[in-house]
Formats: sequence, C-alpha cells, structure tokens
Amino acid sequence: MKKEKRHSIRETMKKNLRKEYFYLKKELLFYCPIDLGTFSSETYYATFDEDGISIYQYDKKTESKLKLCERHPWKSWNKVKVDHYLTTSQFIFQGKRNWILSLFQKGKEAQKIIEEHTSLQTEVVSRSFLKKLPGFRSNAPLNKYIGSICYTALIAFLLKWMIPFQAPQIALYSISIGCMLLGLLCLTIGLIEPTIVLFRTNEKTRTKVFYLYSYLAISGFICVFIFW
Repeated sequence: MKKEKRHSIRETMKKNLRKEYFYLKKELLFYCPIDLGTFSSETYYATFDEDGISIYQYDKKTESKLKLCERHPWKSWNKVKVDHYLTTSQFIFQGKRNWILSLFQKGKEAQKIIEEHTSLQTEVVSRSFLKKLPGFRSNAPLNKYIGSICYTALIAFLLKWMIPFQAPQIALYSISIGCMLLGLLCLTIGLIEPTIVLFRTNEKTRTKVFYLYSYLAISGFICVFIFW
C-alpha cells in the first residue's frame, strides 16, 4: 500500500512539475527525485532549467501539490564534482556557497544537462564497480566488514536459487563448514599471535585478524544454514 501511494505521489509530482514550468514559461530540462539524507517520508524533486536548480516538496495542502523549498542559480557556482554510485549520484557544487545534491538513478542524465546547458566545470570521480556498492564507498573498515558479510550471504542465496541440484549444494555446504571452522581456528590463533595467520599482509595486527577471520567464520556460519 505504501509503495502504491509513493508511486501515486511521484506521478502527481511529475505531472504538476510540468504544469508549473508551463505557467512559469520556462523550459523544464530535467527533474528527478532526490535524497536529502534524512529519514523523512516526504517526497522531494529537483528540477533543472536554464537559470538554475529548484527543489520542490510534495504538499497535499496546496492546490498544485507543490511547495518550492529552495532555488539555486547556476551562476552561484563555477565547478561541480560528480560522484556516481550504484543507485544514486552526488553532485558537489562549488563556488560562492558550496551545495550538495544527491539524485536517485538519473545522475548521468543530470550530468549531461549540466555540461550542455551551463558553463560549470565538471569533474567526474572515477570509481570501480566495487567502490559504487554500499559498504565499499568509503575506506571505513567497519562498513567494508559489514558489507562483505551481507554480500556473501546474498551471493550464497543466489547460488542456492540458481543451483537446484543436491550434489553441488552438498559441496557448498561442506565448504561453508570448512570456512567457518577455519575462520574460528585462525581467529583464535591470530588473537594470540597475529603473525602466524597473517601471511601476505603488511598490517599484522589483532584488528586485522579480527576483521579477516571473523568475517570468514560468520560468513561460513550463515552459508551453512543457507545450504542446509
């Protein structure tokens, strides 16, 4: 029900934004839902025109169902740094006053509009596919640790779904048990003497041991139940 309501609100926003720009006698170059980085259930859209960027909020109390929250002229900035992730794109506008805009899905389209219709200098951050995934966007060890466990569990679920035959699943179940036991053994030894279990890493610390082998043990434990 909530999903249907959200879809209905977004369709209303799209329709009314076109009307809004028709009445303003401006060309609507681009519109897209935005991520304000809050837990608010409100719906916000960013619109691009020849003069700048506007932020609109869905407001059921008004006749147009739109509320103009912010307006930013292109001339306020001289440069934009673009960082494309898997589902969102972050635009860091730099100038008299820096401003950050996060867009859902249509980041590359927005980048093209900026390049074609403004004089802003565009810098695109180069990222590998792995660096675009949630959990790996930063170099924070805890985020990468949690992300690795989640993605391993997801891959295990996909393998179970894609391989319906019993023999391969038994093999994967056995490998999972082996990984779990190996992780527990190396974790126990490594917390006593890290250099014994860390062969090819420059950082031979107990923290490294914990992240590496607790990941192996926990992932193995989860996979055991998946392939049970």
